[in-house]
Amino acid sequence: MKNDITKLTAYEIGILLDQKKIDPIILIEQFIQNYNLAEESTKNGITKILSKEAIIAAEKSWKRQKDNNRLSIFDGIPSGWKDVIDIKGHPAYGGSKLLKKIRKYKKVKDAYAVSNAKRSGIIPLFKTSTVEFAFGGLGINRSVKYPKNQMYKNSRCPGGSSSGSASSVFSNLIPIAIGTDTAGSVRIPSCWHALVGFKPTFNKICCEGTLPLSKSYDTIGTICKTVKDSVILYSILSNNKIKFFSLKENCKIGIVTDFNLSSLQNKDKLIFDMFINKLINYGFNLKKIKIPEFILANKIIEQEGGIVNYEAWHYWKESISQGENLVDKNVISRFYLGKNMSNKVFLELRYKINKIKQKIYNNLENIDFLIMPTLSINAPTIEQVADKERYIHYNNLILSNTRIANLFNLPAITIPIKRNYWLSFSIFCKEKKDEALLSIAQEIENVIYD
Repeated sequence: MKNDITKLTAYEIGILLDQKKIDPIILIEQFIQNYNLAEESTKNGITKILSKEAIIAAEKSWKRQKDNNRLSIFDGIPSGWKDVIDIKGHPAYGGSKLLKKIRKYKKVKDAYAVSNAKRSGIIPLFKTSTVEFAFGGLGINRSVKYPKNQMYKNSRCPGGSSSGSASSVFSNLIPIAIGTDTAGSVRIPSCWHALVGFKPTFNKICCEGTLPLSKSYDTIGTICKTVKDSVILYSILSNNKIKFFSLKENCKIGIVTDFNLSSLQNKDKLIFDMFINKLINYGFNLKKIKIPEFILANKIIEQEGGIVNYEAWHYWKESISQGENLVDKNVISRFYLGKNMSNKVFLELRYKINKIKQKIYNNLENIDFLIMPTLSINAPTIEQVADKERYIHYNNLILSNTRIANLFNLPAITIPIKRNYWLSFSIFCKEKKDEALLSIAQEIENVIYD
């Protein structure tokens, strides 16, 4: 059991802890050993090992285990935290040499999400790598080391910006990880590592203690191996009790045909169609629909600029002035898009997006959930995006696939259609319906892996 335990889901490990078949100290040691034995490209997903604090926390968890007083099913489970989230004694550096220089000696307390995790016995073991300032979808970071995609032998992009969180869960360095999602940063790396990535409704998990990118859209999300793990972790981080309920017989699901699905290669369209047919055979009520507003919103952003760029620049401009030469050039170019946007254009853009959101919500009056492919392409190779123009092309392409969930505050979860294959599907619903979304996600996951 000892040799295989790190491959299990967090829930499965939690059950073993509950049954006292393993103790939290041995568990932490096993995951640290996995890290020590890992290849360099895998280790690059980790920016800091919190081994001293983790062992102390494991000893406390072990005592609770012996006393039959565990705090939750995840008591004793090690976790990874994207390096934009402060942990007491370990300020976030945001994947940035500049921010490390500015924040290295800053005294920080646990972020809100970290405090909730610790109260349930979850043990922070690693800080995980990120695109600099969490500002990019491909997972590339020229300022510090970053992991390559762990699902492939060749060097493909890991997806970003929560690159280390996804690569570390896939590599069994940790069973669960926490990231942030401003335009797809949890869902993109999850998709490209065949993991489950969940972006809740905006502010369902408080972002206090997290380095901001865009305060209008920043969302703390989870990266796990299963929906069940995602539900438990979300419940803990948001401090909400989640109850599953059956939805299959009573809900209407729209298959969005005019967005990501239309851009898939024929082979992947066939895989997606087989997945949809399986859902129909199991009794799900599915209907093909078009939502042209998704494409419209992307066109507006491409032509006029992004709200994220504007807010990112105006929050970080003073810090950037202290060492612009230290920042990844790809990231600086995205900051400049915000710098060059006027206040008038920014306010007009917000107005247009809100009007589109109202129209989408009105048109979804008789639809409970939406399903579509998470991304339209597999991860490009790192060599392919070395050129500036190709980087911009691919980065814009994948963000256009995912940002609609943030723009319109749609909670979204990405789930792999096949194990160890990049093609994933996403389920969306209206804001504040997270519990329903997780319930239908659990039902669908049970079907596809039946």
